[in-house]
Amino acid sequence: MDILDCYGAEIDALADLAGDFDYLSTVEREAWIAHQWTELAEAMGWSGELAQAFDRIRYSRLGMAQSTAIALAAFRSVAQRDQESQANADRARVREQALMTLAGRSGHVWRVEMDAASLPPGVCSGASVPKRPLRVGRPVSAPSKPVDPSARGTSAAATSGGREQPQRVFLADVGPSYFWDPAPPALHYRPGCGQQAPLRLSLGTFPWVYGHRLQAPAPGTLWRSFGERLPAALGLEIAASLWHPRGNLRQDAREVVGHWRHWRSTTRELVAAIPESSEDPPSSGCLARSGQVLEICEAQGQLVGLNGPRGFICADAYNFIQRRFAAFFAMRKALLRAQKKLPRELRALVDANPDPCLRQHLNLTLAANAGV
Repeated sequence: MDILDCYGAEIDALADLAGDFDYLSTVEREAWIAHQWTELAEAMGWSGELAQAFDRIRYSRLGMAQSTAIALAAFRSVAQRDQESQANADRARVREQALMTLAGRSGHVWRVEMDAASLPPGVCSGASVPKRPLRVGRPVSAPSKPVDPSARGTSAAATSGGREQPQRVFLADVGPSYFWDPAPPALHYRPGCGQQAPLRLSLGTFPWVYGHRLQAPAPGTLWRSFGERLPAALGLEIAASLWHPRGNLRQDAREVVGHWRHWRSTTRELVAAIPESSEDPPSSGCLARSGQVLEICEAQGQLVGLNGPRGFICADAYNFIQRRFAAFFAMRKALLRAQKKLPRELRALVDANPDPCLRQHLNLTLAANAGV
């Protein structure tokens, strides 16, 4: 029996995509984490900056134990260069404040679905808009007054009576997508900011955060900064925490498994239609299946991919998403194997996590230790 079997038959094989390691070995653990950063930076386009940062610490006293702090600092420098205009400064502020609030949902950050109006900073930049009483985490529900689905929201540049209209800073991912089932039609559109459309963000797969926008460039990379407000850097920090020990053990994996099952159900037939790779080099412009990922010919990963009824998925996005799921479960696997020897702080996180698979494994371990 594989240690991840309680999460589903495919999960252990998926975790292998990210590589196995012994959590209790500092060398193996830090090498694995540094590799995840390298893989992620290559996919997002800042591998040069990361390589330079890693070169500066590789032979230092702490070595690659500093890799996460160094990687985040490197990306912050990258994000600082992509600045919003003064006219759109409020967009960076609202995005960052919203993400800070969501980061506080420590056990529920992989995939967020909530009533947008219940988020204290809201999801609108620009002119202020009336908001309903705030209560974080309120379930998504239809408005009491029906909304005409054909009445689509307006952009920030639109005006009404000379007054600038607010702009929603996160896309409304309300239709059928590779990450979500469709929201009720009454929640789809509303003039202005569209506060009633649910906030749906897949932070675990940042920067591909929307299930209907899986092309290049990745939407999260377009979250521009303004001054010291760096929403893209914060989004990356939240995502990376999920394949680091503390963030991983805080996350209820039922949400990750639910997301994985939806992702697999909506992409399985599309992937199955791609021919398996062979030993012979594929012809120019083609795509092949290679285990859990797609094999891309001649660096065409942004231009080729899967095309289905829910939209186009570029091969780069598909492979990136697969690897982020894999990294989460690879870290969970390593932590479960090391559970009896984890530091007290991490054992406390295991005890506090309501994830039934963690509870099951903990009970089995306790029973084995008791000689049952």
